[in-house]
Amino acid sequence: MFTQQNRQDLETKGVTVVRDVISLEDCDRHQQFFRDWLKTFPDGQWPQSRNSLIQKYSSGHLQPAWEVRLAAKSVFAQVWETNKLLSSMDAIAIGRPPEDGEENFWSEGDSWLHVDQTAERVGLHAYQGAVYLEDCDERDWTFEVMENSHLYFNEFMERTDQWQCRNLKGPDMDWLKSKGCKRLRVPCPKGGLLLWDSRLFHANARPVKGREHRGRWRFVVFVCMTPAAWATPSDLEVKRTAYKERKLTRHWPSQGVSVFSTFINRGQPRDPTELHHLPEVARTEEAKRLAGVLSYDDDDDDDNDDGACLEDAQQPRCSVCPTWNIDRWAAQIQDFKDGKNHQYKERTGKKTPFKAR
Repeated sequence: MFTQQNRQDLETKGVTVVRDVISLEDCDRHQQFFRDWLKTFPDGQWPQSRNSLIQKYSSGHLQPAWEVRLAAKSVFAQVWETNKLLSSMDAIAIGRPPEDGEENFWSEGDSWLHVDQTAERVGLHAYQGAVYLEDCDERDWTFEVMENSHLYFNEFMERTDQWQCRNLKGPDMDWLKSKGCKRLRVPCPKGGLLLWDSRLFHANARPVKGREHRGRWRFVVFVCMTPAAWATPSDLEVKRTAYKERKLTRHWPSQGVSVFSTFINRGQPRDPTELHHLPEVARTEEAKRLAGVLSYDDDDDDDNDDGACLEDAQQPRCSVCPTWNIDRWAAQIQDFKDGKNHQYKERTGKKTPFKAR
């Protein structure tokens, strides 16, 4: 399933597509589940979302999300060469066709190119994933990248003195282009898994007016897995709480785990079918291991164990040990956390525990 060409593409381009991860029949079944779920919102209301991303309503704990996660595990096991993985409990994306008048088409200058990895993470820390439950051509609601920009991540962050980059500006895009990075829209077949390096500049891109497949929706489940050996006790505690309380985590599965806010903006619909219990598929032993609820300690495989990652050991337990440079970026990290605390307090009147790592 995951080929040597896929691995080479990740290393050189920063992005690849793995085909046939989900059967077409399962894609149709998952699509229908989400369509039925959308119908539960009263008066044709649309769930709170941004650029098709639905990060509320326990969307990542719905039945299709967990089924997709389990199906994608074998690919990540090949990527990391271990079966002992932790998974994000990430969001979904549902994009309505702009031909119906509810969404905008892509327009020149319309870009949300950003990078999810922040500068204190040194080198490769994750391959993020998106499983497509509907075909996606280049002119559909698709995925765009600055191809091979992951190779210049550290240089870019140092050059711009940015701890994070949430919106790539024109001069910075020009700099990446001068390095040979190309801005591309990446198609993905139905049932495929699109993988990208977390250092890659990327975004989703709206459909182009006049596209061939008028009326085509976007249905995507995001999934990211990394070795369980990387997780700290505090990361596992965050994951277990998120699982128990049916909250969504951001894409980092093992290190620096954090959850999405459950706050619904004023004027946005509340969850009409609030998820009080996890679906049966999420309560299986395999799902609980991916969520960090069950340990791999009792697994007899001679695979990576899930102790701490020994970066300085002569024979590290994992093939790729992620490293950090927190001291270099400590001031910007603290400024970010202080700002988030202030925003949260202004919005809710409550304090929020954004703490230093």
